[in-house]
Amino acid sequence: MLERVAVETGAYETRVLGMVRWPRSEGELLEFRLRDAAGGPPPPPPPNPGNTFVPAFALPAMVLGESLTVNAPVSGRLLRGARDAMELYQRWWDVKPAEIVPASVAVRAAPADGVGLFFTAGVDSHYSLLKDLRRTDSPGHREITDLIFVNLDDGRSTEKDHLLERLVAVAGETGKRLLVVDTNLRQVTEEVVGWDEHHGAALASVALALEGALGTCLLASTSDHGHLTPWGSHPLLDPLWSTEGLALLHDGGEVARVEKISQFLVHSALALRTLTVCRQAPPGQNCGTCDECVATMIALTIGGGLGECATLPRTLDADLVRATELRGWAQADSWRELAFRLAATDRAELSAAVTEALGNAVTPAVWRPGFQQSR
Repeated sequence: MLERVAVETGAYETRVLGMVRWPRSEGELLEFRLRDAAGGPPPPPPPNPGNTFVPAFALPAMVLGESLTVNAPVSGRLLRGARDAMELYQRWWDVKPAEIVPASVAVRAAPADGVGLFFTAGVDSHYSLLKDLRRTDSPGHREITDLIFVNLDDGRSTEKDHLLERLVAVAGETGKRLLVVDTNLRQVTEEVVGWDEHHGAALASVALALEGALGTCLLASTSDHGHLTPWGSHPLLDPLWSTEGLALLHDGGEVARVEKISQFLVHSALALRTLTVCRQAPPGQNCGTCDECVATMIALTIGGGLGECATLPRTLDADLVRATELRGWAQADSWRELAFRLAATDRAELSAAVTEALGNAVTPAVWRPGFQQSR
C-alpha cells in the first residue's frame, strides 16, 4: 500500500514523501512539508520516515480490508502500538484489524530534545499552552519548545495567512518556535475514513514526520475525562502511536471545555486576543453565530471575559443562543455542560435560552462512523 518512502531536505523545507497505492488506483503521492514559520532552518528529517505512514493508514487499511505494507523500516514499539490501536478501532467501529507488513523493524532512534504541541489558537490548544507556561518552574518539567500548525489545505490564502499571523504572535510572545506542516493527508484519505474518526492518527503521523526534532508531542484534548466517547483523538489511543524516540501524549482532559474557557483563558490577554474557534468561517476568523462560536461566548460570559475577547462579538443575545442549531452528539453534550454550569449562576435568561436550544437539538438515534466500509 505504501511505496517509495523518501525524504528530501532543502534550505527552508524538509519533505517526507510516500507513494500510496489504493485498490483501483494507480497511486497518489502523500507528502509532509516541514518548515519553520520564521524562515529559520527546517526541522531535521525523521530518523525512520516509514513510521510516519503507519498511523495515517492503519484505519484506512482496516476499512478497505487490505494489509498495510510499508516499504521502509518501522519502529517495533509503533508496530505493537498500532496493533493495539486497531483493536480499539475494532471495538469502537466494528472494523477488522489489518496486517502491518514493514520492510523491517527499525533501529532504535534516540529521542530528540524538542517538545511539541499541536496549536490552532483554539480553546484546547490554548489551554494546554497556558498550563505548560504555569508549570515552567516545576521540578522535572520539560517545557514546550515548539508549536505545530498543520495546514491541511492546498495552497495559500489571505485567510490562512491571517491565522498564521495569530499563531506567529502567540509563538513570539511565549518564546516558542512555530513549525508549519503542509500535508495533503486529509485529501488522500477522506474518501475512505471520516475526519472525526481519523484526525488523531493523522496528527500522530505529522508528529512522526517531526521525530527528528521532537522527543515528545502533545495532542490537546477535545473532551474531558468524564465525557469520553470513541473519537479520533483519545487518551487510550494517542499514546499508542509512540515510538522509542517520540512519546505522543493526550493532554488537557482533566478539565471540561467550559472550565478551560471560563477559568483559564479569560485570564490570558494573549488568548483573548488570538482565540480562533469557528469551523464555518474562513481560517483566522470567527463568525460569531455558529454553535461553536456561541458556546465559546457563553463560557466566556460565565467567566466574565466576553467583553475582553477581541475575536468574537463583545455581547451575547439570548435570542441568538435560543436559535442556535445543535446537530450531533458532541455539540449537544457540550451544551449540556454549559447548561449545568449556568444553573449555578444568576443568568436566568441565558440559562433558559441554552435549555431551549438543547430542547431543539437534532441528534441521530444511532451514531455511525464517518467512513465507507463498502469500499
